[in-house]
Amino acid sequence: MHLLIDIGNSTVVVAVTDDSGAIFKTWRYKTLKDQTMAYYRHELYTGSKKYKIDFSQISKVFISSVVPEVNDDIAQAISDLTGVTPLFFSIEHAKRFMTFDVESPSQVGKDRLADAIGAICHYGTPAIIIDMGTATTISVIDENRRFLGGMIIPGTKTSLAALSNRASQLPSITIEHPHNVIGKNTLDNMHSGIVYGTPAMIDGIIEKIISELPDTEAYKAPKLIATGGMAKTIMPYCEHDITVDDHLIFKGLDIACSTTLGIEVRD
Repeated sequence: MHLLIDIGNSTVVVAVTDDSGAIFKTWRYKTLKDQTMAYYRHELYTGSKKYKIDFSQISKVFISSVVPEVNDDIAQAISDLTGVTPLFFSIEHAKRFMTFDVESPSQVGKDRLADAIGAICHYGTPAIIIDMGTATTISVIDENRRFLGGMIIPGTKTSLAALSNRASQLPSITIEHPHNVIGKNTLDNMHSGIVYGTPAMIDGIIEKIISELPDTEAYKAPKLIATGGMAKTIMPYCEHDITVDDHLIFKGLDIACSTTLGIEVRD
């Protein structure tokens, strides 16, 4: 089995693949920069017991991280529990699958690179990838597997938290389906702004991106894939037909890991 880990700004998500490469267990816990290695070891151990994962069966560990401050602690925790030294996903792994038309490829988030590999190998190109986490990132891949760049936008929950924190008369809310587009009270106004406003933004961005791509049939209908914690909530309200794939980053990591280790890539 492979252990795949996505270290994000808000959470660490752990996925385990079976012998066929299928992801069969995932769990998550908070990314806490001020915690020690013991915290990460405890969370990994707790998850393994809850989901009945035998760490002695883990042969490889592959990590995508956008929080370098915690890398050493998590790597040590994994090594203690599994006896395996983890491999960190890098731009060099990504270059096996794509080229880059950006100023500094090494500065592209590892999560975006893993998403791109998952999209390329499972859905094809050209592709527009929307990852809705702490930040909402938009990544564009052309038909020749070239990473063209994209956007970084404050995430849905990040924007909502900033709104509540900075506007003294606006409460903290959970994201719920609004009763109407035109809200009749403060809560409904906020729900409508998030649940309808965010998809309208995404639809508009997709159209703007398509307008900058070559005027061919393939680019008029690129593959549209969304992932991340808010994707299932927001995508149903979009006008475009967008595929939601909760495991896109792990699909990309598994393929990159298998290729790096000389294992046959699993479609």
